[in-house]
Amino acid sequence: MPAGVPRAESAQPVILPGQWVLTSSIGVELLPVLVAVLSRTRDTARRWVALGFLVWFVQDCVVMWMAVRHLNNHLVVHLGNPVATAVFLLAYAAWMDEPVRRRALRIAAAAYFLVWAGLFLTIEDPNTFSQYTDPLQALVLILVCANALVRVTERRPAPVWRHDVFWISIGLLLDFGTGLLLAPVSGVLVGSDPSLVVSAYVAKAGVNIVAYLLVTLGMLCAPSHSSTGVFSLRQASPS
Repeated sequence: MPAGVPRAESAQPVILPGQWVLTSSIGVELLPVLVAVLSRTRDTARRWVALGFLVWFVQDCVVMWMAVRHLNNHLVVHLGNPVATAVFLLAYAAWMDEPVRRRALRIAAAAYFLVWAGLFLTIEDPNTFSQYTDPLQALVLILVCANALVRVTERRPAPVWRHDVFWISIGLLLDFGTGLLLAPVSGVLVGSDPSLVVSAYVAKAGVNIVAYLLVTLGMLCAPSHSSTGVFSLRQASPS
């Protein structure tokens, strides 16, 4: 989302360049939520994933509403970061069968809050693009999603494309991978070339649409049961 469109003298709504792409990406964020609700999933990991996308949807609706009125919306993004990060870490923790790894991800979710608070209260500027906490969020979740993708490919029965965590991890990797340096670079360029920053966010929204459709595809796959574990070191016994 185009966080932090420069404040204007008038608060009258404006049409942002590529707004239909930005709006479409927000709408697609609801698809994983709708799949979870309509399927009445009892899978803990899927519920966390759905909650993460619901957080994003609400956050981005507020961000867009403020952006079209030329209001500074950076604080909304800053405050949404730790919530979404913790939720997705808890989703991957729920997929873990190994107690040590599951506990490590839960601790990581709590630790991110502490690190985020330290950065936010000391060196981060809440009135502009994130220079520290946003890249940290992307880096942490890239590592978790990449590790999950490798492990599910190695340990789950073929074909791997039938497993929910496979598509969900690819989708989130695409999202966080393409957004790793978007915020800090935008912070450097917004003063000299704001139109380029808006164009970059429009392009990122296009990528996000593909990423969220992949996550939705994963949500439509058969769920990975916690009784066997997605990333268990042992193979599930035949029924």
